[in-house]
Amino acid sequence: MTVMVVGVSEGEELERLRSRIQRNSHFQVISHARTPDVALAHARVLLPDITVLTLAGGFRDDPVALDVFHGVRALDPPSGVVLRTRAGAAPGDLDSFTADGAVHIVRAGDEEGLMRALRTIGLRRASCDPDEMP
Repeated sequence: MTVMVVGVSEGEELERLRSRIQRNSHFQVISHARTPDVALAHARVLLPDITVLTLAGGFRDDPVALDVFHGVRALDPPSGVVLRTRAGAAPGDLDSFTADGAVHIVRAGDEEGLMRALRTIGLRRASCDPDEMP
């Protein structure tokens, strides 16, 4: 599964996140972007299976991040999304965005939660057969 990381600056946090994701050989980080315009450009070209979107707060506080979310979900096929919150608890406005195993909310630092979300999205995508879809 290909993974794009969005919203994390170059440096130690990005390297830790990339390393944690790629520790499981089923996941490969193919891109990272700090800014929304670069993230959407990468997403349109690379069509990542999963986007890990790090948020400073909720979408109400960061409408540009909401644009990235809608952009990657509008791809064909849509990217699964892990909404990675920096806050101690996920902002309430994110709950309405979780969708049937395709979108998950995980707190930064919760490595097990991140890997559980990646595996869930990966299994969901791997079990979809486009030839059997109506």
